[in-house]
Amino acid sequence: MIGPLFETLVVSEWVKAFLHRKERPELYFWRSKAGLEVDLIIDRNIRLYPVEIKSTATLLPGHFAGLIKWRELAGKAAANGIVMAPIDHWISIKKCQTIP
Repeated sequence: MIGPLFETLVVSEWVKAFLHRKERPELYFWRSKAGLEVDLIIDRNIRLYPVEIKSTATLLPGHFAGLIKWRELAGKAAANGIVMAPIDHWISIKKCQTIP
């Protein structure tokens, strides 16, 4: 259950951040027919920021697959992908960055 709880925590913090600034939260998610997904897409200032939320400290290349595919489909509107995870170092793979 830690995965869904951590994802809910991160998304709720984004909702609170928008509401604190008296802005409407423009938050979405994406899932392909093949099962790839992006947990959170933040629509802000004409850019789409894709965020994958992982509760594991062991990130694998497959954790970036949904971000990479979504960025291909979204084109120029897509910002670099972000993976939020409880890790202690930064990783960058194909324009996707981790946030410890």
